[in-house]
Amino acid sequence: MLTNKRLFVSDMDGTFYLGDGLLKGSLEFANAVHRLGSKLVFLTNNSSRTPEEYIRKLTKLGVDRTLFEVYTSGEATISFLKRDFPNKRVFLLSTPSVREMFRKSGVNLDDNSPELLVLAYDTTINYERIRKAALFIRQGIPFIATHPDVNCPTEDGPVPDVGSFLSLFEASTGRRPDNIIGKPDPTILKMVMDDFGYGPEETVMIGDRIYTDIECGLSAGVDTYLVLSGETTADMVPDSHSYEVVNNIGSIIEIIERGNTV
Repeated sequence: MLTNKRLFVSDMDGTFYLGDGLLKGSLEFANAVHRLGSKLVFLTNNSSRTPEEYIRKLTKLGVDRTLFEVYTSGEATISFLKRDFPNKRVFLLSTPSVREMFRKSGVNLDDNSPELLVLAYDTTINYERIRKAALFIRQGIPFIATHPDVNCPTEDGPVPDVGSFLSLFEASTGRRPDNIIGKPDPTILKMVMDDFGYGPEETVMIGDRIYTDIECGLSAGVDTYLVLSGETTADMVPDSHSYEVVNNIGSIIEIIERGNTV
């Protein structure tokens, strides 16, 4: 029963909001989770912003700060680097704010002689940065991506995300990343569960992409909901599947309040 769940982990882009607008039922869903006495954590692959920037965006959209926490693939990548590549020099493709987050977290950034390369969702990227990255990748240094999403949903339609740039670099260099940190790798969801002290049986995963959000939840062994408000449309859902499908995140409120089984 959803009323027995204590950790609701939700995607943001295409699931809770789209562009600068909340999707139908989003605010009501956040309040419903709060009434249950449960935690709402936004887990996003979108590494173009810092958690603080997402918090500011959500509060500006009218979501009370006490209702949620935020965890990004950028944060997970920093944890991965500090564990597996401590003190290594990193060439980072990212937005300026995320670059500053990496730097403040103790990651040694180096644009000239890096020992590894990290590709985040860089909405400020230019050809010179692409050129340098391709040359470093060709040298064979470890290549890490924050997440695999091909597109990012926007109000104007899907736009190229990290996965699209991975295809560009593969076409140029013949290499794929050695590690992709974000969803669908269940490690990132397990990190959230560990941080908040809940197990798979107490957790729900919600998202709009089958190949990232949904696969992540299923791989982590948690109850998983696909919403049709973002990238995935009804005709993309296979006839046989092991997750719940709802129109939008607001539809989950009815299931919570009815106390229905998953």
